[in-house]
Amino acid sequence: MEARDDRMIPRILEKGLATQEQIDAAVQVRNHLGEMGMRVRSVAEVLFEQGVIEKDQLEDLQREDRRVEGQEQIAGYRLLQKLGEGAMGSVYKARQLSLDREVAIKVLAPQLSEDEQYVQRFFTEAKAVARLNHTNIISGIDVGESGGVRYLVMEYADGMTVASLLNRGGALDEERVLQIALQMARALDHAHRNNLVHRDVKPDNIIITKDGVAKLCDLGLARLEHHEGDEPARMGTAAYISPEQARGGDNVTERTDLYSLGCTLFHMLTGHEPFQGDDAGAVLAQHLTEPAPSVRSIDPTISERVDLLVQTLMAKDPADRISSAKDLVGNLEAALRDVRSARGATVAASTAVSAAPKAQAAKPAPEKKAPGMQAPVRRRKRRRM
Repeated sequence: MEARDDRMIPRILEKGLATQEQIDAAVQVRNHLGEMGMRVRSVAEVLFEQGVIEKDQLEDLQREDRRVEGQEQIAGYRLLQKLGEGAMGSVYKARQLSLDREVAIKVLAPQLSEDEQYVQRFFTEAKAVARLNHTNIISGIDVGESGGVRYLVMEYADGMTVASLLNRGGALDEERVLQIALQMARALDHAHRNNLVHRDVKPDNIIITKDGVAKLCDLGLARLEHHEGDEPARMGTAAYISPEQARGGDNVTERTDLYSLGCTLFHMLTGHEPFQGDDAGAVLAQHLTEPAPSVRSIDPTISERVDLLVQTLMAKDPADRISSAKDLVGNLEAALRDVRSARGATVAASTAVSAAPKAQAAKPAPEKKAPGMQAPVRRRKRRRM
């Protein structure tokens, strides 16, 4: 009960439902009830019984607390576990009761749910995402409202984000990077053909399932991360943001996503972001002015073709980048073939070199017919005669 009160008291104060003195008095009542062996009430319940808060306010507090604990059922879904939290709200692992399957539910933060204009934008974006159907995109399943809670139901992908892989082991193998990038290019091609720009492609938004499939998540929702009134509206993450996004405003195109994917490739290949600074402002300035660094300057074993591909994706001027995600798919397929071919040739050459000494050693020395080895034998025979 005390753990619940530790969560509820800050919200009661934040909402202005009670003063600190009223809360302190309620805590004393709660403790006294426990000492007397009576049913222990929460501070919120005591405040309700004392007439400090209304019934609907108590129910709102209890509903919010159940969401935190993953206990609330929303429109046929049972919340099981909190997976994360962001500016928009919280994401839960849940079970869809009608089909008995696991899903992910993004629940809008209470303060955003009170803004009808924002809620309408949320529903519009969510419905657009739900129309997508691609292996490499986390699909939308349902969007709605239940008891004042606005939510988006999505496919649940059991796996690990690329960000987690990088934090765990640093740079990834070049071939593996190209495999992930190829799947992301296909996902973006599908989204772009359906008039959706992601705006925040980054390792945190790429999930690798236990089956090895790369899936792009939060597609179409990045524009909602910045609430109305935020100026300039830089939608994206500093380490992977395109120059046009860094300037502010909403002037983004399909090639904006390709720039962010290029930054993501750089991170996967080298183990760190392309631009680093003391703060977000310093990083944004580098995206605007500094040329894209070479991955080969960090790891010379990376192929020249992949190095050039990353630099082209990260061109400052969108017109200098690869024209579309569809074209990027072709480039990545060719690069992947080259890497595999070079790797196969290296393995074949290594096998041939290691086999050569064995072939020479297999020839027995006594079988050599050099004349110099036969003369002493004839001389010994003549001496006997």
